[in-house]
Amino acid sequence: MKISVEALQAPTKDSLDAWLNTPRLAKCGEVFTPAEPMWKPDRSAGNSLNWEAAIACVSPEWKPWLHAVLAYRMADQEAGSVNLVASVLSRAAQAGIDPLNEGQLIDLRERFNVVEFSSIATFMAFWHDCESLEQRPPQSLINAYKELPRKKKSSTDVILSLDPERGPLTQVEQDALYQWIHEQFCHGKLNFEQYLYLRLLIIYGQRGVQMRMLVFGDFTKSNQGCKIRFHWAKQKDDEAGWRVKSEIFSLDEDLYNTVHAYKAMVLAQLWQTYPDGTDWNAAIENVPLFRKKLEHDEAGVQERLTPPVLLNSPLQKSLEDAPHPIFHAGSSTIKGWLACIERMQGFPISPRTHQPLKVTRGHRFRHTLGTDLSNAGHDEWTMARALMHTNTMTVRKYRAVSPELLALIDAKMSDHLALVVNAFTGIIVTDRTSAKNGDRADRQIEDLAVCGATAACHLDAPYTCYACGKFQPLLHADHHAVLERLERRREQTIATDKTTGVLWDRAILACRKVILDCEVMLRSERKGE
Repeated sequence: MKISVEALQAPTKDSLDAWLNTPRLAKCGEVFTPAEPMWKPDRSAGNSLNWEAAIACVSPEWKPWLHAVLAYRMADQEAGSVNLVASVLSRAAQAGIDPLNEGQLIDLRERFNVVEFSSIATFMAFWHDCESLEQRPPQSLINAYKELPRKKKSSTDVILSLDPERGPLTQVEQDALYQWIHEQFCHGKLNFEQYLYLRLLIIYGQRGVQMRMLVFGDFTKSNQGCKIRFHWAKQKDDEAGWRVKSEIFSLDEDLYNTVHAYKAMVLAQLWQTYPDGTDWNAAIENVPLFRKKLEHDEAGVQERLTPPVLLNSPLQKSLEDAPHPIFHAGSSTIKGWLACIERMQGFPISPRTHQPLKVTRGHRFRHTLGTDLSNAGHDEWTMARALMHTNTMTVRKYRAVSPELLALIDAKMSDHLALVVNAFTGIIVTDRTSAKNGDRADRQIEDLAVCGATAACHLDAPYTCYACGKFQPLLHADHHAVLERLERRREQTIATDKTTGVLWDRAILACRKVILDCEVMLRSERKGE
C-alpha cells in the first residue's frame, strides 16, 4: 500500500478526522490506519493496540489529539512500547485518573509501577515536543512529571525488601530450580525451548525481550571458546532498535552443545515442514531460538495443541539475509508456558512462601544475578556490564541488599540447607545387571554408571548426570576421578566466567554424595564378610 501525501502533512483541527482515516507507516515498516479500532502493524507484537480504551482517560476535547499522538508514536517507537503506553492509559481511564491533570499525577504514580509511570512521562514529553499537533500538553505539566520522583518508597522495592516472589532467589531456591529443569529435560517433560529459556535466564539474567531476540547464529564456537551474543534492549538515538547493538559473553561448552543439537533438530523440522520456504541451511542462523509458530487470531484448537516449527509466512525467505522480528515469540507466549511450568507436578517449592517458585516474573533472575555478583565481590562496573547497564547507578542497590540477604539465609534458612547437600537423588547399583537399562549399550556412562532414562538427552555426561534422578552410579566405580575432573572444570570455567562456573556446584555436591554413600555401602559389605 502506498502512503498518500496527506499522511505526511500535519493535521489541523479541521483536517484531523481525515488525517486519522489516512493509512500511515509504522516503525516496523508496515501500514496501519489510525481510525481503525485495533492496531497491529507489527505482527510480531503480542497484542493489538486498543486506542479507543486508551483515549478514554482524557476529556472529550483532548481525545482526538491523544488519538493522533498515539499514531505519531507508532511511527517513532516499537509497537510493544506504544502498546504499553496504551495499556497504562486505558487502566488510568478505568481508575478515573486523567494523565493531563497535574493534580492527579501522584495518584497516577502510585497506581502504576516505575516502568509504567516512566512510559507515560516519556510519552507526555514526546507529545509536548510534537510540533505537528496544534493541541499539546503545557510545559508546566511536563515539568511536574519530571519533578515527581519515579521511585516509590524503598520498602516496596522488590530487591531491597527481598520480596520472596519478585525479588532475588536464594541459593537454595536456585539450586532446586536448576536441578529440577535438568531432570525434567532429561525425562522429556520440558522441551528444548523451555529448558534453554530457563537455563539461559538463570545464567545470564537478561530481560525477556533480550532473550526473545536470540537466534541460532548468536551461539558461536571458536579458538577463543564458546560465546553467546545478547542485544541491548533499552538504547536511545542511533543505538536504539531491534538487534542493533550487542555484547558478547562466555558460554559453557555443554550448553553450546545442547543448543547445537537443538539447532540440528529444528533445521530438519524446517526442511520437512516448509521444503520450499527458503534455503534453510543458510537461513537457520537467523531462525529464532524461541519462535512464533502461529497467528493466534487465526489458529484453531488442533493447531494450538500441535503448532508448526515456525510461523508460515512469505517472509521466511528473508531469513537467509537477516533475522526478522515477525518470527520471534512474543512475551505473552513465553509467559504462558512459564505459567504452565509453575503448575507442573514436583515443581520446586520456595521455603520462604511454601508455594511454587515464581518464574513468570522473569526480571527476578536479573535481580538474582546482580545480588550474586555483588556477594562474589565484583566491582560495580563488572556488575553493570553483566547486566548490560550503561552506568553503575542501578547496580548500587545490590550492594545494599547483599549483606541483608546473606543474613536472611544464615538466620532463617539453615534448616533447608540439607536440600543443597542432598544433591544426589539416583540409586547406587552393585553391577549393571541390577540397573535399569543395564543391558543397553547406549545407556552406559563410561565405566561409572548406567542411565535409567527412557529417552536420550544431550547433556554433558558424566558431569551433569550426578544430579539427575535417573543416574545409577556403579558401587565399585572410580567416582573420585570424576570429582577431580569436575572441580578442575569448575575452576577453569570460573577463571573466565564466574556466573557460569557456579553452576558446577550442584554436580560436585552430588558426586561427593555418591562417594560418601558408596563408602558406607562398601564398609557394610566388608563387615558382612
